[in-house]
Amino acid sequence: MIEHQNIDGRDVWLKVDPHPANRENPNIIPTEYFTATYYTQEPLSGPITGETVTDDDGTPKLFESPVAALTFAWKRLKGSA
Repeated sequence: MIEHQNIDGRDVWLKVDPHPANRENPNIIPTEYFTATYYTQEPLSGPITGETVTDDDGTPKLFESPVAALTFAWKRLKGSA
């Protein structure tokens, strides 16, 4: 999923990708996590590299819902996260 946003007058594209949790017991929730990546150019217009939202240790930050991923990425780009 890619969503176009305008944050403080800047065009950005926020992309959310699902990642399976790969648990031994598939009945334990959440069964998948989500990551967020942002782009300063439209990612559909060619091979453009985005910036993945990461934790303090540099690993991709995992979210339990697409909405949480989008909200966090938006707040980080806005400067409030």
